[in-house]
Amino acid sequence: MINSRATSTWALIALLFSASTVAEKERLQISGQVLMDIDYYESFWDKSGDSSNTNLELRNGRIQFTYDFPAGWEAKLQVNAEADSDGSDVDLGSAYLRYTNWSIAEITLGRMKEPLGMERNTRSSRVVTIEDSMMTTSFTPRKNWGIRLNDATKRRTWSLAATVEEDNDDDDQGYKEDEPIALTGRFTLAPIHEKEQTLQFGISGSWRDWNENTFQIRNRAEVFSADNVVRSAEFAADNQTVIGLEAAWSRNSLLIQSEYMATRVEEVNGPDWDYDGYYFTASYILTGEHRKLSKGKLGTVKPKGSSGAWEVESRYSYINLQDKGLGAEASITTVGLNYYYRDDIKIMLAYLYPEIAGDVTSDDNGGHAISARVQVLF
Repeated sequence: MINSRATSTWALIALLFSASTVAEKERLQISGQVLMDIDYYESFWDKSGDSSNTNLELRNGRIQFTYDFPAGWEAKLQVNAEADSDGSDVDLGSAYLRYTNWSIAEITLGRMKEPLGMERNTRSSRVVTIEDSMMTTSFTPRKNWGIRLNDATKRRTWSLAATVEEDNDDDDQGYKEDEPIALTGRFTLAPIHEKEQTLQFGISGSWRDWNENTFQIRNRAEVFSADNVVRSAEFAADNQTVIGLEAAWSRNSLLIQSEYMATRVEEVNGPDWDYDGYYFTASYILTGEHRKLSKGKLGTVKPKGSSGAWEVESRYSYINLQDKGLGAEASITTVGLNYYYRDDIKIMLAYLYPEIAGDVTSDDNGGHAISARVQVLF
């Protein structure tokens, strides 16, 4: 359900829309996407150890409204829908106002991504793999409410944000105390930025006040419809620090991308807990297209010919949630094939092989998974 912050933001954007003149109607752009997924996975991804599961779902159905106001103001509003055999849900995506005419930085106010890591800040329609790595989904937050300052050139970007963590009602584990607050920042630099080649490095960090709420990392191990089978210890947390390093190299049809993140969580009246993780991704476009890196973000693939573009990809993903004899340590190896019929239609297929040690949710934790996606942009 959409909370009170979402309702107030909708009202603010609607007010601004209604204040615009008829002559400015062309400033409004409506776009969207549909992501349909099917997952087949075996006992590793199932808490009860079932031998196999198959799930078909509307991973994301999105409609997006953007409006370019005079005098440097712009607004974005996204509405997302999900549906599977267990039901459907509609929630709010990005919802913000942005001022772009300040010479020092752009100012964004509303619901948005925090500037923590490259993979999290890549659009879902541009990702190389179907799902983000375990590291990204464990250590970086979803979209939250707050204020952000950022500035970007082709070679350098910086961003700072102050946010309030949104309550997560998944598995009935909502916040019992005041919602956590966070200060987050990211800086990237591209010492090489040419037409056919870009080399980019980045660093990001976040300090999060958990306000004595319950902390636990629970992860689906890169299969979205699966259970949360990779877990850390559970405890009341005082604060959390996250540090991330990133590197990406794009040359002609080759892309290599990697990130490492480490987090320390201070328990209320208890010890510190240390976790970390990383991933390494490589992809190659067989038909010769070039995927650009610019302004700290990954670009899209635009097929050169009418027959489309083919891309092979692989990722090794690792996370260590073990500390003080509690928690799990896991890795996922992924190989996949992506087909770009046009720049607005993409088909993805991936095979995943897992390994896990430490605390496990099922005695039978073997198997593999196959995921597929059809993506349509409009």
